[in-house]
Amino acid sequence: NQTIQLGEGSMLLLNRKVNESITTWNRGQRDKPLVIRVTEVSPAGTVTLGFEGDAHDVCRTEIYHNYGYGEMNDENKM
Repeated sequence: NQTIQLGEGSMLLLNRKVNESITTWNRGQRDKPLVIRVTEVSPAGTVTLGFEGDAHDVCRTEIYHNYGYGEMNDENKM
């Protein structure tokens, strides 16, 4: 694991294998976690992630930038 600097902020880099996960939550709301699990890694390097957490909206980044500016269809949200 390592942390890299990105402008004003930083990014934590983690190594995970299939069926391993990370858990995140908002400070003070540990009872409402979001679990992100690696469910599959293809031979071509494509990674399939699973997201589990009822208190979070999850979508692809390219959709996030337009969030609230139109309808999100079921294909793009959790």
